[in-house]
Order: sequence, then structure tokens, then C-alpha cells
Amino acid sequence: MPAEKVLVLNATGKVGRNVCRALREAGFDVHGTTRSSTSPLASWGVKPVVCNYTSRADLDRAFERTGAKKVFVITDYFRAAKSKADLEFQQGRDAIDAARAAGVDHLIFMSVADAESFDEHTEHMKAKVALEKYLSQSGAPFSILRPCAFFENLDDAANWNPLKKGVVKFLTLKSCKYCATYDIGRAAAILFRNRAEWLGKSLDVIGWQGDLSQVAAALSKVSGVPVKAKLAMPIFLRRLLLNDLHHMFLYYEEQKGPRGTPEAFKRIVPDALSAEDWFRFHGRYADGTPIVAQA
Repeated sequence: MPAEKVLVLNATGKVGRNVCRALREAGFDVHGTTRSSTSPLASWGVKPVVCNYTSRADLDRAFERTGAKKVFVITDYFRAAKSKADLEFQQGRDAIDAARAAGVDHLIFMSVADAESFDEHTEHMKAKVALEKYLSQSGAPFSILRPCAFFENLDDAANWNPLKKGVVKFLTLKSCKYCATYDIGRAAAILFRNRAEWLGKSLDVIGWQGDLSQVAAALSKVSGVPVKAKLAMPIFLRRLLLNDLHHMFLYYEEQKGPRGTPEAFKRIVPDALSAEDWFRFHGRYADGTPIVAQA
């Protein structure tokens, strides 16, 4: 039997690239959208589809060209939607409508764990909540994955937080629930393979929980180097400069959210990555130096 085709939107982004990797490793024929004709997708074993994934016309052409009947939908509030919830909703709605018009048999939408529980100041959750509702009423066959904080944010040079030897930084020192973007893709593979079981349902993607000192201890164990845990910025600056994210972290810190647990997720993905696992998986500091010293 030929491998089932899956179209991954925003395939070269922080989430998309590891979703593509996990789906490819699970045996799917993975097609990924990219705006660049020189993207690295082909070298990852992914078939590149030059497409502006925020354009309905481009999406229609992508579905027609690939013939994919499964799709992984990612929306991007901060970049593609320019921090505008209305624009993110429009882009997500177009992706859902294009999938439905193409006769897709399973659409997986990436939302956020507990998206409906954040306060009104957490702007980047608003479109996710609205899109979950729109999707449930659209008639498209769907499932929803709801991840928590990404381990990848511990090495995020684009947002001024590169991972360096001997130190790990984040926007909170307190206990947080984390997941690897790779596990988002592994969960998607399971949902696609078990379509009848997961249609109309959602799954929280939560692989590990710990405070930043525990993250630092994990990196120290993997690297063999003492690691300090530090705030990426003082809390007053977090509130002043990143008010949206500040309120997200208040929910994490004060409400102990999200409500889901690593134990529940591991019933679906038993080997979900812990902090130690993720540092080994990630493999390198921001400057390219290996995390695990070479013998």
C-alpha cells in the first residue's frame, strides 16, 4: 500500500519541521508548505510545496497538486498574523475551508492547552478558541492537538533566548508544563493512524513538568557541565514588554495550568520526551556546539 499523504502547513517553522520529521518517521508521505523554492524540506525527506499557507488560493492549489487527504494546520499569531487575532482567525478559517473543499478526510488543528481558560489580556489565545469553535461547526473531519510550553523556547535565538553552555533561561522560574514539538508530530501520527477513535476529539500534549532549576539540572546531567537557571528578563520587564505572554505565564504560575498532565499524555505517547530527553534530542547549543561532549 502506498504511504498516506499528509500536507503540513508552515512546514519550516519551529513546530512544522519536527511535525514533518515525526510524520515521516511514522511512514507517511509528507508534503510541506514553504514560501521559498530553496527551502531545506527536501533534504529532510519532505516534499516541498511552494505555497503561501495564509492564502486561500495557494492552499487550494497545494491540495490539488499533492492530492493529500490529511492535513496538519498551524496558525501563527506572532508572525504570519502580525499579532492580530482577527487575522489569525481569517488565516485559520481559510485553511479549514480549503481542506473541506478538497475533501480532506482528517484535519488536525494545533491549538493551545486550556486556550479557553486564559484571561482577556492573553491575546494570542483568542483566535485559537474561535478556530476550535469554527472547526467543530465546519463539517470538516477534525481532531485538535493542544500543546503547552515548547521546550524549543529554551533555545530561541529569534526571540533573544539562545541556549548557551552553562545557563538556561526562560520567562518563568516556576513549575511549568512542557512538550517537545517532535511529540506534537508523534501525537499527530497516532491520531491520523487511529482516525475513527480521534475524530471530533482533542488531546493535550504535555510531556514533562518541572521548574527551571529542574530544567537546569536536566541540562547539567546531559552535558556534564554545571548549569545555572536564570530568568530571560525580570518579571517587571516581562509585564511591560510582553504583556500578552506575561498573562499566559500568570496562568501557568498562579493557576498551575494547563489542567492536563504528562501522565495522561503518556498513555497515548508512552515515551514522550522529558527535559533530559529533549536536550539529547536537540543536540546542540545555539552556536552549534554539541550539548553532549564528544569522547
